[in-house]
Amino acid sequence: MNGQSLPLSFKVERLAIHVVLLCLSVATVFPLVWMVTSAFTPNELITAKAIRLWPEQPTVSNFAIAAARHPIWMWLWNSILTSSLITFGKLVLALPAGYAFGRMEFPGRNFLFWLVVATMSFPSVLAIIPTYIAVVKVQAFDTYGAMIIPSIPYIGFYVFYFRQAFRSLQGSMFEAARMDGADVWRQFWEIAVPNVIPAIAALSVISFMGAWNIYLWGQLVLEDTFKKTLTTGIAAFADLDGAEILWGPLMATSLLSVTPVLVLFLLAQRFIVDALAPGLDEK
Repeated sequence: MNGQSLPLSFKVERLAIHVVLLCLSVATVFPLVWMVTSAFTPNELITAKAIRLWPEQPTVSNFAIAAARHPIWMWLWNSILTSSLITFGKLVLALPAGYAFGRMEFPGRNFLFWLVVATMSFPSVLAIIPTYIAVVKVQAFDTYGAMIIPSIPYIGFYVFYFRQAFRSLQGSMFEAARMDGADVWRQFWEIAVPNVIPAIAALSVISFMGAWNIYLWGQLVLEDTFKKTLTTGIAAFADLDGAEILWGPLMATSLLSVTPVLVLFLLAQRFIVDALAPGLDEK
C-alpha cells in the first residue's frame, strides 16, 4: 500500500475473516484437546465437567486400566505391522508401474495407464463381499494376510502420481545413463527413485494413515482379539448394554491410536508440502 493506511472496510473484512478462521480452528482442535485431557484425567472425574482444557489431577491410570481390560499394546503393534506392510506393498507395485508408464515405451501404454486410472472410480465398498468370500475360500480368515493383502491393490492414484513425478524428471539424465550402459532397472533404482523421494515420502504417509484407519474390513476379517488393530479394537470399549463406558481408558486408547500417525505426519510434513504443492515455498 506504499505507506497509505488501509481502508476501514478492508480492516473490518480481514478482522471478520480472522474471527471466523479462529472459531473454525477452535471447533476443529477442541475434540483433540478433550481427548488428551480425558486420557490423563481420572475416569471418575471425566464427566464432572462439561468442558475441561487440562486435567486437574493428571494420571496415567487410564492407560493401565485399558491395558488390563484389553491387549491395547498388541493392538498398537498390529496397527504398525499391518499399516507398514500395506504401505510397503503399495509402493512395491506403484513405483515400477509409475516409472513404466512415465519413462518407458511399450505397446498399449496409454490404454493400460488409463485403465489403471479408471480403477480410482471403482467404489471399494462394492468389492468387500466378493473379497470376503475369497478370503474365506482360501482359509485366510482371521489372519494378518486377510487384513493386508486385499488392501494393497488399490493403487490407481499412486500409479498416476508416481507417473507424473517420473515424467517431471529431465530426460537428459536417463539419456546419459543409457550412454553409460545403465539398463532399465539401474535407471529406475539409481536415477529415478532418488529424485522422487519427496513424492515417495508423501504417498507413504498418506498410505500409512489410510491403512491405519481401516475399520470395516478389519472388523470383518479379524475375529481374534489379539489380532485386532487399534482402530478396530477401540470398539470393544463400547458397552453394548449401555451400563458402563470407561471414558478415561477409551480416550487413552484413542490417544494411543492418534499419536503415531500425528508424529509421522509432522515428521514428513515438509515432504508432503513439497510433493503436493510444488513451488509453493518459492512464492
